[in-house]
Amino acid sequence: MSTYLKTNLRHRLLIVIGLILLAACAPVQAEPPLPPTSTPSAEPTEEPTLAPTATVAESAQSEATPTDWWQIEATATPSPTPPPAEVDYSAMIAEMDEFLTFSSRAQGYQLGVGFVDVQTGQVVHFDGMQRYHSMSTFKAPLVVHFLWLEERGELERTDRDVEHIINTLEFSANPSTTCLFERVGGVEAFNDWLAEQGMSREYNFVFKWIDWECNDQGQFYLPEIDYRYSQGDEELGIPGNLELLGCPHSFLPCDKSFAPAELAIFYERLYNGEIISQENVDQLMLWMEEDITESVFIRYLPDGAIARPYVKNGYRQADEIYRVNFYSEAGIVETPYGAFALTVFMQQNPDWPGSWPIGQIARIAYEHFVAAYEPDEGAP
Repeated sequence: MSTYLKTNLRHRLLIVIGLILLAACAPVQAEPPLPPTSTPSAEPTEEPTLAPTATVAESAQSEATPTDWWQIEATATPSPTPPPAEVDYSAMIAEMDEFLTFSSRAQGYQLGVGFVDVQTGQVVHFDGMQRYHSMSTFKAPLVVHFLWLEERGELERTDRDVEHIINTLEFSANPSTTCLFERVGGVEAFNDWLAEQGMSREYNFVFKWIDWECNDQGQFYLPEIDYRYSQGDEELGIPGNLELLGCPHSFLPCDKSFAPAELAIFYERLYNGEIISQENVDQLMLWMEEDITESVFIRYLPDGAIARPYVKNGYRQADEIYRVNFYSEAGIVETPYGAFALTVFMQQNPDWPGSWPIGQIARIAYEHFVAAYEPDEGAP
């Protein structure tokens, strides 16, 4: 019986005793009705639907102040919510490995995969701890850096900033990206921030961004090159002699780099509110949401699949500067049963755009993730 009901019963017993003693000299007045109490609903639970981006639930407990000794009751301390049980992803790993064997490995191109279950924190990756050219995938973490600085009072967001953020994420506009670099303090400041977020300097950095000017402040701005990533920095453990400027080979110029596994972990931490506030996470997800025409991750899902991608991609067809094809996509995929972070970086695929292998990795991840969390219809 709850403390509330016990207290009310004691109150009523005392009232009844008092009324009996006074019955001869005073008329008895009717007790006020008990407050209504809630009863469990007998209606069946609805099937899960894809809800808006998850938000942090806030709860508060009110504490009753005892007014007499008999009101003091021992109350049970709620147990902390246990962490979710780990999922057995061995079947997913086996299917991805088989697919890579008959696709990228057989045809001689590179395909790096990072997967993180944002509920359990489990990480799966294939060739995910090496450098891949980031192309434009670095632009979403750049926006996160901007929001991180804003939350700490180091800059104030303007309407023009929002324009640049939308142009950077939705249209991958390079001049707007330059303006965001100006606001966060340049390429070097961004690289230092990535390292502060736990990303290794060896695999995650922007070396230079010098081809697109920003003119927001009345004068042209270009961020300075971060020469630490070419000349080395012994104190930071960055090797010199241009060692890091190959992705991973020297014939693939690597002026921007990410490791797929580390970027997937970054997105998992981001989605769980560990980098910026949940309010800003929700806003960022709206900015990053894409449909089937923009996101390869959902393009090859099975019929009837329900998924919402919050992603930033990057690609470039082979030319005189980049002599091979590049195609990458990174971000969060939400399902009715939870979300996972996924990053897939592809280099040297002779087919252009050659996005089918990325879509197949996303399909495999989606099918096994949903199978792990989808309620068993036959369960009691």
